[in-house]
Amino acid sequence: MSHQRIVFSEDLQDGELRAIEHEGLHLLVSRVAGQYFVTDNLCSHGRVLLSKGKLRGKHIICPLHGARFDVTTGQCLSGPTQQPIKTYATELSVGELTILLQADESR
Repeated sequence: MSHQRIVFSEDLQDGELRAIEHEGLHLLVSRVAGQYFVTDNLCSHGRVLLSKGKLRGKHIICPLHGARFDVTTGQCLSGPTQQPIKTYATELSVGELTILLQADESR
């Protein structure tokens, strides 16, 4: 299966996150315990940017209604929704994080 690749070269510290927008897709890059995780940056409930919320350990908390998501799995842990957020595969090499997007995603 072919993938579209996005290179993210910013070095984050544990507990930091960054929002990326790529061709209308809102992504959230989080660093937890030395590893990078990439998810959708929109809450599955209120369509609010999760990057405006707080990252606590591996949980991102939505600033609108407090929904809590695990950035390592996308699972919704609490809040007004049970709908998970999408996660994306990554590759890390020589200080660059590559985010793999499936080229045939329907959005």
